[in-house]
Amino acid sequence: MKPESHCVYLELSAEREHKFYEVTVEGAELTIRYGRIGTEGQTQRKSFADSAGAQAEAEKKLVEKRKKGYGDAVRGQTEKKAVEQPRLKLPRKFEPYRERIEATLRPVLLLEVLEEEPGPLGSKVGGVPYRVQGEAWPTDTEGRPLTFLAQLNFADLPPLEGYPENGILQFFIGRDDLYGCDFMRPEEGNPASFEVRWSPEPQMDLSQLDVETPDFDDDGFSPLETLRGFGLRGQQVEQPMSWCDCHFEQAIGLDLCDNSEGPEGRALGEWRQEKYDELATYGHQVGGYPSFTQEDPRTADDPRILLFQLDSEAGKITWGDVGIANFFIDPDDLARWDFSRVAYNWDCT
Repeated sequence: MKPESHCVYLELSAEREHKFYEVTVEGAELTIRYGRIGTEGQTQRKSFADSAGAQAEAEKKLVEKRKKGYGDAVRGQTEKKAVEQPRLKLPRKFEPYRERIEATLRPVLLLEVLEEEPGPLGSKVGGVPYRVQGEAWPTDTEGRPLTFLAQLNFADLPPLEGYPENGILQFFIGRDDLYGCDFMRPEEGNPASFEVRWSPEPQMDLSQLDVETPDFDDDGFSPLETLRGFGLRGQQVEQPMSWCDCHFEQAIGLDLCDNSEGPEGRALGEWRQEKYDELATYGHQVGGYPSFTQEDPRTADDPRILLFQLDSEAGKITWGDVGIANFFIDPDDLARWDFSRVAYNWDCT
């Protein structure tokens, strides 16, 4: 005679959880099946001396699962749920911080520097900028021409939420040994030593553009290693807050100065910093979060966000001792396409 069979089926479906747990007692045999709802799951079987032992173990398991939020359900009534993929692949030790890290994710255009220079309307680093005939080349307070650093033609870049869809944004910097940056006044907008130009409706007729560039003297300084230009190509991705951002500690709470022993026998803070760097790419970009070789010039109460960032790249761009440059803007100014108060900073090791 076949032993009497008793089955209890539980489910847990909340937020990311979508699991079932089934316990079947058949005589002295206990069968447990568990997994994601809508799948066969995994099966475990265990034999006991008698049916009482199997039943006692089953009841113990069911009590544990009900404490975790599982409830009685009918198999087959709950639809299979697509597996929700995490937005970021995190090291196990970062999992307690997942919600806070993912909350900082921000769309960004990562920029690739190309070998070929496009025409004067294209997105580029160096070379010949967009300039209408009769428009003066930017100069410093002593009348010396500024270096044309880069321009972004939003019409030929992937769209980025919160940024223009058209128009050309240009960056010119001084030719002194600090590349026109005033490190004593990082909170100020456009000084005479650099200029940001915005052309919301560019002239598309190439015959109306001035493609002449100044004859720069040999005494000037520039992060650009050559007079020729290089095109820029953008790719939109999501980027978490960089660990060197001044808002990082408050937003995420990862202690990067923890000197207690961590994995691989290293200081925990050092290990965290290295692993966090692997989460995303920070370099040439529009929007997203800034990166620094030293420290963030902003304070925690500074609302300005990254507008544009240009990193060093061998044979093309070198900021001092292989540093990086950032241009910051107030979000309210960005919403109005007002680029008159952009702040400029660069640093190196």
